[in-house]
Amino acid sequence: MPNDFLWQHLHDLPYFRALIRAMEARLFTQLGPLPHPTLDIGSGDGHFAQVVWGKADVGLDLDQASLREAQRRDVYRLLNRASATRLPFADASFASVVANCVIEHIPDNGAVMREVARVLLPGGTFVFSVPTDRLNDGLAITRILQRLGAKGLADRYKAWFTHIQVHCHLYSPDEWQRRAEAVGLRVIQRTGYMSPRATALFDLGHFYGLPNLIARRLTGQWVLWPWRPRFALEEAVLSPLVAENDSPGATCCFFVARKN
Repeated sequence: MPNDFLWQHLHDLPYFRALIRAMEARLFTQLGPLPHPTLDIGSGDGHFAQVVWGKADVGLDLDQASLREAQRRDVYRLLNRASATRLPFADASFASVVANCVIEHIPDNGAVMREVARVLLPGGTFVFSVPTDRLNDGLAITRILQRLGAKGLADRYKAWFTHIQVHCHLYSPDEWQRRAEAVGLRVIQRTGYMSPRATALFDLGHFYGLPNLIARRLTGQWVLWPWRPRFALEEAVLSPLVAENDSPGATCCFFVARKN
C-alpha cells in the first residue's frame, strides 16, 4: 500500500512532494471512508483527492489555475473559489471537512478553525495535517550548517525555507491541538509523520527537483516521462519512509477532531 501511494504521486510530482503526499494518503486511507458530504479545503489541482478518494464532494481553493486543473480531473462534484476564512456555506452543511497541509499557509488560521466548526454538523469530523515547529530544524541543510557551527547561516536558511514554503504558522502538536479545541473541536487522534530522515530527504528533494520545476514551467507537467523503472531508486529509498508510523521526532502531525 505505501509503495502504491508513492508511485501514484511520483508518476506526477517531484519526489519531495510525492514523499509527503504518499505519507498523508496512507494516513487518510487508514481512516476509512469519511462521512458525506465532505468539504476539501485547499483542494488545489485535485491530484491528492483523486489518488485517495477517486471522487469527492466539494473542493475549495483560491487559486483559479488549480481549480481549472481540478475541474479537468473531474474529481469534485462541486468546486468553489473562496477563502477558507469565510466559507460560502451554511451552518452545519458538512459531515466532514479535510485540510491537507493547508492551514499553516493561511495568516488567520483562527478564522479557518472557527469556520470549519461552523460548517460541520454536530459530531462531524475534521481531519487536518500540518507541519510542526520541528520542521525547519529537521531540514538537511539546517542540520549541516549547524554541525559546521554556522548558526547564522542555518537561521537564514530556515527563514528562506519558511518563505518559499509560505508557512505562516509552525506550531507544536500541542498548540495545534489547543487551537482546534478552542473552537469546540475535540481531537481524537494525533499521529506524527515525516521522521527526521524523511525530513532531510524532503529538504534535499527541493534541489533534486529543479528539473521538474523547469518541466512544469515549460510544459505544465512536473514529470515528462513517468516510466516506472526510471524511478526504481526513488521508490527503494522512499518507500520505507512512507510506511513509518508516528516516528520519534516527526516534523508533521495528522489530526482527527470531532465537533462537540
